[in-house]
Amino acid sequence: MRFELFMVPVALVACGVAHAENYLTVEEAQKLMFPGATFTPADFTMLPAQVEELIKVSQTTVFHSKVKAWRVSTGGWFFVDQVIGRDDRVTYALGVDEKGTVKDVEVLVCVPGYDKVREPRWLDQFRGKRYGDAGDLTGQISIISGTTLTSTHITEGVKRLLATYALFMAPKAG
Repeated sequence: MRFELFMVPVALVACGVAHAENYLTVEEAQKLMFPGATFTPADFTMLPAQVEELIKVSQTTVFHSKVKAWRVSTGGWFFVDQVIGRDDRVTYALGVDEKGTVKDVEVLVCVPGYDKVREPRWLDQFRGKRYGDAGDLTGQISIISGTTLTSTHITEGVKRLLATYALFMAPKAG
């Protein structure tokens, strides 16, 4: 008799196949965050030395060197990024004003069971935050019980994007 070992991800066995829900498109999020503005694509790929600098400065994981960004006509930047949730990837958008302050965060795609991270009360915690202000962002944002990994990873992602902005995109003084 011959047996074959099947490798099945634990998440699939425990709760069925995770299916992400699309809540907002990129264009819808752009209009919510920056009404009436136009957006100029400004994607860039970090060099290996920049990735290392970002890891060191942000103390977060950098999964890829490409940054998906748009310059906003009214000032500021719009980013789209993905982080790993508990059972799937979460796509979110970050709006940063011309001073590097968080204007808004919106979750575009996530698994419905973890959509507490879309609640305005939780997302509002990010508004007004800047990279480097008052210590570590991850210590300032409360984590949602039941979506601990997802809310933690979104917070770390926002921290990483704010560090990306501060290091590589913000206007240099002088």
